[in-house]
Amino acid sequence: IDQGLALVAKLWRAGLAHRDVKPANVLVQRGRLRIVDVAFGQIRPSPWRQAVDLANMMLVLALGNSPELVYERARRVFSDEELGEAFAASRGVAFPSQLRSAVRTDARHLLQRFRELAPQQKPVAIQRWSLRRLGLTLWVALIALAILAIFLGSLADIGLA
Repeated sequence: IDQGLALVAKLWRAGLAHRDVKPANVLVQRGRLRIVDVAFGQIRPSPWRQAVDLANMMLVLALGNSPELVYERARRVFSDEELGEAFAASRGVAFPSQLRSAVRTDARHLLQRFRELAPQQKPVAIQRWSLRRLGLTLWVALIALAILAIFLGSLADIGLA
């Protein structure tokens, strides 16, 4: 448990996120916990993505332990606010399908139990709109329209339109 939580904290400090924490990607080798398959890793992830990695790691660890024990150990590494945010962020697309299936078949209702243990927080939005993001979206749309106009104009020039 401690090794899994320490790995997530180490990723956070390095400005990384795994993005696919699930049972198949968390292995124990010679008494050491390892995270494998970093193909989906992300550099400079959003706080939401980091929170999702924490929640997913805690769920993976709870599949073989009690959620109370995992939560107690997590409080030694992460703040109550970070733990609350992790389970507020853990919705829908945040779960790899293998982890979602394992959590569903576990009769202990792990996600619900973690949400009871963690401080209540509002669900975290996946997309956060800003003026910069809105302006970038409009700019890309204008460029796409310009390219489409040039393409359609060139069809007329060669007699296809």
